[in-house]
Amino acid sequence: MKISRITGVVAMLLLASLALAKLSVPSAVLGKIEGALDFCAQADPQSAEKYQAKKKELTQGATDEELAEARGSQEYKDGYQSSTDEMSKQSKDEAKKSCAVAAESAK
Repeated sequence: MKISRITGVVAMLLLASLALAKLSVPSAVLGKIEGALDFCAQADPQSAEKYQAKKKELTQGATDEELAEARGSQEYKDGYQSSTDEMSKQSKDEAKKSCAVAAESAK
């Protein structure tokens, strides 16, 4: 089960590299990725800047209006919540390890 969670986090963070110009990911996917990144920033505060940089990279090229619209959607909120719910099932140490592996894999 631990491997599947790590794989899921890695997959979510790798999707971030797909967003090159404008907001090219659906709101639900954006919510899942940002939920994972925010969770990781809380679980591993020493690496919080890395996770915030990933969020900026994900949304690079999107306007403030596009981001506000996406983040205000129910799909985003549901995706964000499902991501944080899944990650919160891990122990703090497992979460930090999952986040570290995902951050390294997403480079």
